[in-house]
Amino acid sequence: MPPIPDQQLEERILTAACRLWREHGEKSLTLRAVARAASTTTPTVYKRFRNKEAIRLALALRYRSELFAELFASSRVEEIYRRFLQYAEANRYEYELLRLSWPQLFASGPRPGRVWALAQLAARFGGQPDDYGPAVDTMFLLCHGTCTLLTVEGDAATHDVIRQACIQACDQMIEHIELYRSSN
Repeated sequence: MPPIPDQQLEERILTAACRLWREHGEKSLTLRAVARAASTTTPTVYKRFRNKEAIRLALALRYRSELFAELFASSRVEEIYRRFLQYAEANRYEYELLRLSWPQLFASGPRPGRVWALAQLAARFGGQPDDYGPAVDTMFLLCHGTCTLLTVEGDAATHDVIRQACIQACDQMIEHIELYRSSN
């Protein structure tokens, strides 16, 4: 009788890889370690994922979904960038993977987070979502730069200053949104 394929194997592998990445980041993600953590063999992992990069991309897609879920739960525009910063700071290895996977995740095709943020600004301030492209792009760049600094080891006081500077800048942008609004 042929063996019954494990329908949950791929999920077990990704869950194990996710756990390893969250604990120690890049250095912990070897195919052998993933196989061991998933209670399978390295050749079995290779059958599901061609290489380490394929696992990294699958993890990055999972983390992007987590980040979007966090952002999409915002009830106000001002909450979006605060949640973005909180996610990165609470999930530094995950944010690092998102940063490293940027070209595969965000550079081409639709960007759901951006589309959603544009719609939120248009709903609150009027006009068309595309009118707010410069504002959303500027806020993202501020937040991303801040997140990059917040995910680096450092003292809490410095992180507080960095975080508050970003929040203040984004709050000021919202207060003066007309300066960032384009008229298409």
